[in-house]
Amino acid sequence: MVIEWIAHACFRVTLEDGRCLVFDPFCNIGYRMPKIRADLVTVSHGHFDHNAVDALTGDFRVFDKAGTYAVDGVEIRGIPSFHDDAHGEKRGGNLIFRVRAEGLTLTHLGDLGHVPDETLYQELLGTDVLMIPVGGNYTIDAVQALEICRRVEPNIILPMHYKTPGLTVDVARRHLFEEAVKGYFDCSQLGKSEFSYVAADKKKRTRVIWMDPSAKQEA
Repeated sequence: MVIEWIAHACFRVTLEDGRCLVFDPFCNIGYRMPKIRADLVTVSHGHFDHNAVDALTGDFRVFDKAGTYAVDGVEIRGIPSFHDDAHGEKRGGNLIFRVRAEGLTLTHLGDLGHVPDETLYQELLGTDVLMIPVGGNYTIDAVQALEICRRVEPNIILPMHYKTPGLTVDVARRHLFEEAVKGYFDCSQLGKSEFSYVAADKKKRTRVIWMDPSAKQEA
């Protein structure tokens, strides 16, 4: 599969058979959501920077409710959580999406706003690629993100939902998470927006990969 960071919390995963899975498409964040084709789309919650499915093209299926779904060899599980640390009283609910495809498990935390309890942690174990917000304010912050990463121990950590040039969402820059993970995980700067990953690529050590967004900034 090819994993591409579009921007913010949006990723596109292209499977070997050509199908495209898109997580949390956006609008009005300072980046232009590209008109990309999608087959499967997950939406963690109903905020504009995560639910802009109209920006996508193709005959796609949207997953925006909790439950387990099987689609031609791909398993998609929506797991309830909260967008805040007050059981949703401040910002409502959030869906974590766990996807199994091609022998790999990808977990997108959406706008998770709290550290998981033991029951939720059990749902997250076994993750190979963890897409995790690290910018705080609307989500968990850098220190909480580190706590989750240490507990889940994914093979690859993909930070998201942090301040990048052009982003208008009020979140922290990446240096706070970089400082938090120092000494715990290997970190690398990819220098591009996508990479290929297959089950045979798994490493023994967890590593953080910083990606460049592929979306263009709004003029």
